[in-house]
Amino acid sequence: MNRNRWWHVSVTGALLVVGVLVASTPVPPAWTTPAAIALLGAFGVFYAVAGRRGFHEQRWATPMTVAVIVTASAGTALSPNMATLQCIAFPMIWTLCPGGSLRRPILTCVAMAVGVAAGFWISLGGGLDALVQGVVIEAVSVALGIGIGVWFTTEMRAGAENTRLLAELTATQGQLAAMHRESGASDERERLARELHDTIAQNLTSLVMLAQRGQNRGTDEAGMRDDFELIEQVARDALTEARALVAATATVPVDGGLTSALARLVTTFERETRIEIETSLEEVGALPRELEVVLLRCAQEALANVRKHSGASRARLTLGREAGAVTLTVGDDGIGIGTDHAASVHSGFGLEGMRQRLTLVGGTLRVASLAGGGTELVATIHQGEATA
Repeated sequence: MNRNRWWHVSVTGALLVVGVLVASTPVPPAWTTPAAIALLGAFGVFYAVAGRRGFHEQRWATPMTVAVIVTASAGTALSPNMATLQCIAFPMIWTLCPGGSLRRPILTCVAMAVGVAAGFWISLGGGLDALVQGVVIEAVSVALGIGIGVWFTTEMRAGAENTRLLAELTATQGQLAAMHRESGASDERERLARELHDTIAQNLTSLVMLAQRGQNRGTDEAGMRDDFELIEQVARDALTEARALVAATATVPVDGGLTSALARLVTTFERETRIEIETSLEEVGALPRELEVVLLRCAQEALANVRKHSGASRARLTLGREAGAVTLTVGDDGIGIGTDHAASVHSGFGLEGMRQRLTLVGGTLRVASLAGGGTELVATIHQGEATA
């Protein structure tokens, strides 16, 4: 509507200017000047009553186009100054002609130019000179009118296309944001599943084993008391892990450094399983907490596999640094990697979970059977890659 307001101002101004020009420069015969002014007035009334609706109602667009062409052409035949109406006639044609094709407005501009050229020929007295003058003037006028109209229309369409593309881009960004949120939620669910498997599930498994062992103690009160103490400790650890998960904080107690955390893990594991573990824990220096968490989780999962799958009586756990890489090794004297166990490497959250954790920090995992029997798991993290 704001654009239409400017059209109303432009049409009113053009009619006033042309009216002044026609009135100030009368041409013979005397009746042509009043007739031209009357034609301007009729056009103004038509525009005010109905023609202006053509800018927003398609049914009035064609009558308005015909009216401006007739007024400019017939008015020029009455007074050459009436040709000045073309300054608003050409833009009006480009605005009023519907459709996406340029053909209709171009042909309409040409039709108006022919009509105005004929008006010049009549008002200038006829003859070849009047015809040449009218054709030259209108050739220049229509060339400018079509050129400006094509440029303006092309720019408007480009702007509309850019607006459409921007809307599509905005919608796509919204979809990508939604997909990102969904992916983040999925990753978080998978992370929580791994955390539950690596912590609470293992603790609950330990509780079951300790409870079963306590039932088989018979009258061994000292052994039962030791088992109850272990049950209490494991239950407290499970509670701590659960609270940590709920609080969305680190779920690994690595206070005091990785070496101390591994030593505590080994002590608890030996008490729970009666499997003797030989340790060699070097001080590997300050590591980012993320790397400490990953290595401790790998140690937890590796020892859990020793307990559940290996049938081992002895195991070893070493931690060292060499050439910028931190290496955690867990080995046992058990049955080694069988067919069933090898298949489990690519299922669940055990070894596959370790691989995923290590991959996220630029690490690698190697699992192999030993020549003398047993299994060795080696987790390596290149600290320079992980912290880059």
